[in-house]
Formats: sequence, structure tokens, C-alpha cells
Amino acid sequence: MIKVGFIGFGGIAQAHRAAYDNLAKKGVPVSLVSACDIDPEQFTKRIEINLGVAKVDESRKLATYTDLEEMLAKENLDMIDICLPTFLHAPYAIDMLKRGYHVLSEKPMARTSALCLDMVAAAKQAKGNLMIGQCLRFFPQYEYLKKIVDEQTYGRVISARFSRLSGPPIWAWQNWFMDYERSGGCLLDMHIHDLDMARYLFGEPQAVSCRTQDVQSRMDVVHSVLFYEDIPVVAVGDWSMDGYPFSAGYMVGFEKATVIFEQNLVKVYPRSGEAFQIDMDYEVAGIEREIEYFIGLIENGGKNDRNPPESAARSVMLAEALRDSALAGGKRIDYNGGVQV
Repeated sequence: MIKVGFIGFGGIAQAHRAAYDNLAKKGVPVSLVSACDIDPEQFTKRIEINLGVAKVDESRKLATYTDLEEMLAKENLDMIDICLPTFLHAPYAIDMLKRGYHVLSEKPMARTSALCLDMVAAAKQAKGNLMIGQCLRFFPQYEYLKKIVDEQTYGRVISARFSRLSGPPIWAWQNWFMDYERSGGCLLDMHIHDLDMARYLFGEPQAVSCRTQDVQSRMDVVHSVLFYEDIPVVAVGDWSMDGYPFSAGYMVGFEKATVIFEQNLVKVYPRSGEAFQIDMDYEVAGIEREIEYFIGLIENGGKNDRNPPESAARSVMLAEALRDSALAGGKRIDYNGGVQV
């Protein structure tokens, strides 16, 4: 049985908590036993994030702490789930790895690629495993896309477009999302989901271009172009849309069909024939599946070839290249996949 403790208990931690509840009910050998947050009010709040309010089992109580050292001393934990603000990911992940824990840390991996590399180095020396919460890789809608791209179900890809839109994320502790220096703006925090997915599907782009707009903070609106040899790929991220409900989707053109994910449904539009909807469990949460995958690695060993920390580091490197393009007015920048990881 893998015993887990949280560091940070904001909105995303509550979504993780619901995932642990569901996994325990399914018989997965994991138990969420404790949580630590410097703000004791976090333990009684129900925070609505862009995924909504998490459905947690209120009858199952957690041991709660405001002092991390006390939690680590009192609880016999195997794994730490880090749900802290981005600028705190690296120091806490590295510390926990050095102490021998397995670590699941929220995305983005860290505030800078240099810190990401520090985390990768620590993981290579550690007894425990490290995985970053790039959960899109585990959502059924994106798993389906990965499958049909790899298998060329509808022929080769000829174009791709991704989008991720929401109102400003102002629910967080000290409103840290709106502090660019701590969050990296929409570009690093929310847009990185689609950047990571583009890399997962198509590999590293040859060049990038990006234009951004400041609204409430910096880089709240992000329009990115990823240049591949024969595939035009664009991605739009925007968290400046006050009052707009969160939405995410893709439109991928293949030789024989166009596949669209919108309004939580995946539909295929063949170039000849009738359109049809893909039958899948749309309610399955990627967070739950990523945690289950990580628990399996801890329990059974094996190589993390689906979501390794080295890949998460490269997604941050790609975000930084797009940032540099945006700061240069959208200049096209050659990209070689970042530094060696």
C-alpha cells in the first residue's frame, strides 16, 4: 500500500484528492493519509477551479498539518504529491527526492528550465521516482488522438490546432497565478498543456513563433505557431476571458478525415462518408489515470516511457522559446529541442 501526503492543499490538490478516493474504491493500492498547507483555512475550503469543484468523500478525514516537518515525522509516507504554486515545485520536489520519497509534482515542472534540470538531476540520484502532472497525456480524448496519430488510422496528419480558454484563475492563494514572476502567465501555466501534447504527438518542432497580449497580468493571451517539416501546428491559450467557462479542444486534419474535440466530445468527419462520434468514457479524469499510472510504476517498477520528467522539462524549454519569440514581437526562432536532458 502506497501512503501519500500532500504538500499544498489548494484547488488542484482537491482534484487530486477526489482521484485518490476513486482509486482506493477501485482497489488500487494507494491511501491518501495527510495534507500539509501553511494556511489552515485551505482544509475547509471547497475551491472551484477550471475543472469545477472536486467531488471528494467528505466522510474520509485526512490528517492535516501546517508544518511540513511535523507531517513527515508523524506520518509513515511513501509518496509526496506536490500541489504548490509553480515557483515552489523545484525546491520541494528536490528536497523530498533527497529524503527518499516518491514524488508526483504538478505541472508545469518548474518556473524555469534550469530548475527543471535540477529536478531531473535529483531524480537520477534518488531512490524514489519523480513524475510531473502533465495529465493531458492520460485523458481519454487525448489518448485517442495519440493512438490514431501513431497508427495513422486516417492517414498521416496534415494539420493540427489546439485551444485552451478560460476566465482568469483568481481563486488561488495570494492570487499567485496573476503574478507573472511566480506563475509564468498563461503561457507557462495553462498553455503548456497543449505544448506538451504537441510534443507528445509530433516530437520537437524545428522552429517556433509566438504573440502574446497582457490583460490582467503578463502573457494572458498566447497564440503559438510550431513549425514542423510538413505539419502546420497552432495553439491558442487565453485565460483573460472574464465570465467565460473553461473550454479545451483540438482540431486535427488527417489525409482521410478531420478529428475534432469540442464541448467534451470527439467526432470524426471523414473526407467521404457520414460524421460519427467516438464512443468513450468522457467522464474519466486524466488526473486519476496519471496517479494510477504512477502508483503502478512504484509498485511494479519498469520504465516511465509515457510521461518521464525529462519530457516535462523539454515542455518548459519549449514554453521558454515561445516566450522569447513573444518578447521579440513574434519573431520566428529556430528550435533544436532545448538543451541536453
